Amino acid sequence: MSEVRFDSLGYDPTLLRRRSPWWGVHAARYHDAVQYVAGCRVLDVACGTGYGLPVLKSRARLVVGVDLEFEAASKALALSGTDDGEVIVADGSELPFMDGSFEVVTSFETLEHLKNRKEFLSEVRRVLIASGLCIISTPNANYTRPIDGKPRNPHHIYEYTPEELTAELNRYFADIDLFGQVLDSRFVISPFIDDQERLSHTIRTQARLLLWRAFNKMPAVVRDELSQAVWGHPLFPGEADYQFTHETVEVAPVLHALCQKIKSK
Repeated sequence: MSEVRFDSLGYDPTLLRRRSPWWGVHAARYHDAVQYVAGCRVLDVACGTGYGLPVLKSRARLVVGVDLEFEAASKALALSGTDDGEVIVADGSELPFMDGSFEVVTSFETLEHLKNRKEFLSEVRRVLIASGLCIISTPNANYTRPIDGKPRNPHHIYEYTPEELTAELNRYFADIDLFGQVLDSRFVISPFIDDQERLSHTIRTQARLLLWRAFNKMPAVVRDELSQAVWGHPLFPGEADYQFTHETVEVAPVLHALCQKIKSK
């Protein structure tokens, strides 16, 4: 697949990766999803500021973004370059679309924020065609380790184990294919504090972490050049530096599910 760039909108993935360690981990989900959307009508629920919409549009026939926040939806509309009506303000549990309006629905890092998860999943199922596909990601409770069922992240309502997520999704979809999203092994040091705290305490690993933190204090171009020279990759991972595998479901930080509305043949 050719690289998707948005220089005309000032939307360059290389620059975004340099600015934020979160770019790669979020964008990777859209780049993985794009293989399933060719020629399809796609709904992205909780699209945020819309950074994933141009990725989906590179293959899809139609992409509609939905977000509950007016400011986020406005930014998404400006960023995606879509016509009026292709990014709207709406609640994911009350989607303003007719039954069977879309062939694919994507919604990444949404489920864990919701109290009305059942209503949300029911609405996603409703707006899909009979053979439609829903692609969802959410944190893995095996990794995040909620305390007595309460997520450590104060913005999260509930986090699922792989078994819990499969059971929940099976109430609404016939086929569930679950993957773990993990950072490529070339990146020994993740850019996230939670991951860094889990690193081994060997002298070699801790020395590498100290060097990573020293690089991280430098200007973006400089830190990437140094990281490239020392480790063979930029300091922050990009969208191509994450993998989605069945083997990592139990231990991955994030669960990524492909949900078929009806049983696949």
